[in-house]
Amino acid sequence: MKKVFIVLILFPILGFSQFASSSYVTLNDGMEDAYLQLEKLWSEYHKEAVKKGHKNSWSIWKVDPTGYEDKIEKSRVPHFMIIETFDTKEQMDEEFARYDEKGLAEIRALIKKKLKGKMSSSKIDKILSKNVQKERRGYIHQGLAGTPLTGGSLKPGDKMQIAPMEQLQDDYEKFETEFYQKIFLDNIMKGNHRWWGFTKIIGRSDNALTFNTHAAWNIGIEGKELELPKDFASQKIMEITGAARKMYNPTTYELVYRVE
Repeated sequence: MKKVFIVLILFPILGFSQFASSSYVTLNDGMEDAYLQLEKLWSEYHKEAVKKGHKNSWSIWKVDPTGYEDKIEKSRVPHFMIIETFDTKEQMDEEFARYDEKGLAEIRALIKKKLKGKMSSSKIDKILSKNVQKERRGYIHQGLAGTPLTGGSLKPGDKMQIAPMEQLQDDYEKFETEFYQKIFLDNIMKGNHRWWGFTKIIGRSDNALTFNTHAAWNIGIEGKELELPKDFASQKIMEITGAARKMYNPTTYELVYRVE
């Protein structure tokens, strides 16, 4: 139990959670405004789901298309990323089971109830029925390590980077959890960084990319740079890290909505 407690405390970007789903949404042409309207309605459901303990948080992030050149063809580059967070895998599975036909009807009814007097039922139906998505790819993450989040709570406009990793050696996770975590924690204590997290991908949708096995998550501080150790042992570890994992171009995301 002690190990789980540490992960929960040190992984705040995912809502003090041990598990998270990330969904990457590619939109049909000209559908960004319609998509954001749809997610704004869905946020009413997510507020209720968080209140009932079905999940810990839900957030929408706008994707910067730069950095996707080494990952996917241009027509499939996502426009938005959705993150939902959970304490346990069982809690996650139970929540996703609510997204069946019956559950979606109940969610639609809940949204209408929450917005009664603010938006007509017909307008809600119109927004929810629009065909906005071309493709959605999903991943399930398990948190392995992380640092405290500094600088206050996340707010719209905050930016985050995710670096996809491909494990090449069996001991790769130890590089991150026993070495790099300490470097990022030291930089956070010095005021050079806001947050770092490390996750393992334990599930993915059939259409998801398959090269990535892990991910490093970062929130930096504008105008600040990371300080890397210069001692001999640290330099040697950093030199051999490339044999343990392959790191792909990091991608950048800007927070749009967050419910927790």
